[in-house]
Amino acid sequence: MSSKSDVKASWSNQELSYIGFFESATGARVVDCLITNNDKTVFFILKPEDFERIKQGCKILLQHFSRKIGKEVHVMGLHDNIETFLRQALYPVKVLNIQVDNNAKGGKVVYVTVNDMDKGRAIGKNGFRIQVIREIARRYFGISDVKIR
Repeated sequence: MSSKSDVKASWSNQELSYIGFFESATGARVVDCLITNNDKTVFFILKPEDFERIKQGCKILLQHFSRKIGKEVHVMGLHDNIETFLRQALYPVKVLNIQVDNNAKGGKVVYVTVNDMDKGRAIGKNGFRIQVIREIARRYFGISDVKIR
């Protein structure tokens, strides 16, 4: 698996602008930024300690920030292991099981089992939530795919 310090993300000017604005508005350190959902949603990936602080005390700040940039804003914490990351990234969906397998091409695939009623929430509208989770898992944990079942 790749070390988080080995990852070199390249961001667009728009993402860099959002990162700077978000960091100055919240005091949080952004590790990564992804724009998804046909340019309607921005995900900020934060260090776990910053994520906990933002999650607990800054819901109104996130709503304000969302209105300022005209996009839906989500935050995720980047934890040290894939299981903790996935459980946190999928919250409030209850994760029943996480299984990591090797695929035929030598890559790693993570199977996340959730209740049938929670599958839609885990995947997100038009799949945007799972797309971000897959990208972060690929960038920081060397995972080739994440599948919800």
